[in-house]
Amino acid sequence: MSLKAGRCRTGLFIIVFFTLMTILPFPAAAAEFNDGAIRLVLHEETGRFTIYSLHHRVRRRPVALFFAQDPRTSFLSVMVNDRVFRMGDSQAFRTRIGGTECSPSLIFESYFMQVTKEFSFVRTASSAETNGVAIRITLENRGDRQVAAGARFLLDTNLGDRQPDISFTTNRRTINAETVLTRADRDSFWIDRNDRLSLTGSLFTGSDGDPDRVHFANWKRLSDASLRLPYQPGRNFNMLPYSVRDSAVSYYFEPRPLGRGEQRTFGFYLFLNSEGEGLHPPALVATNGEALLDLPARAPAGLLALADLMDHREYNLAAIRELMARIDTLISSGTATEEELAAIELAMNILRARYASGYSVR
Repeated sequence: MSLKAGRCRTGLFIIVFFTLMTILPFPAAAAEFNDGAIRLVLHEETGRFTIYSLHHRVRRRPVALFFAQDPRTSFLSVMVNDRVFRMGDSQAFRTRIGGTECSPSLIFESYFMQVTKEFSFVRTASSAETNGVAIRITLENRGDRQVAAGARFLLDTNLGDRQPDISFTTNRRTINAETVLTRADRDSFWIDRNDRLSLTGSLFTGSDGDPDRVHFANWKRLSDASLRLPYQPGRNFNMLPYSVRDSAVSYYFEPRPLGRGEQRTFGFYLFLNSEGEGLHPPALVATNGEALLDLPARAPAGLLALADLMDHREYNLAAIRELMARIDTLISSGTATEEELAAIELAMNILRARYASGYSVR
């Protein structure tokens, strides 16, 4: 009798177990992609991502370049007309992982909009291995009428939060209090660091795909704001008593008209331990071994590199405009070094070859 009862209980357990397996929302496994010094982890369940340094470890685990204990603290929000949708949280969008091993994507789909967050491994020209990730975000209008579409990306930085004086640095300033930067400020990159490593993020390259503004502030203040946080110049990175010494960076891409079936693409990139080297303007190399550009620092390498990386018409046009502006400046000054002339000639040849060879312009 006891054996029979035990078998019945075992059978009942199996039935209950498989029933629960079919109805409980078990979390999807994260997808990992390793290249050079970088590990990229995509979390399909939450629609978030994390970047790690494979060369820095704590208890044998790679060190995250931004807050990773809860990846949900960094997120992408999309604005469609007067509504704001947080990707990965909004029930209006389904989330899935797509792309390829070399260029994975987080894809958010709804009946009125598709949002694609595509990742590419890159390295600065002076680095022997991958040391960064480029992020390209595409909004596609799937509705039957024009909308105003934009986005905000909040990055929960944390490397500098344990330092005596929380601060970011750019190529033009030190930031130790709430700050908003725009294209007019001409900052090319920001750096968040501790005593072991640093995270560098792009700011403004001169292209149409740049953010309209970047807000450095306390993470909770930025996270709690549905869209744009009112700017309080000079405010520290605290929000007592809830959030102490907690910094974050928020990229804003203001809404623009997007017709039926049209797309809008913008992007930025994040680097490990570049310390701004080669990022003003950036000189990037694709990890497939194909050189994007490796020009002297004063050449318009940044936009040409991003144009190759993003494969997007706006970046190519911006690269041409910057090249023309650089030529005008040299003509006005009446002076130019051989290095500058060689860099400009090389940039012109690259642009000429790009379109002569049928380079895709979208």
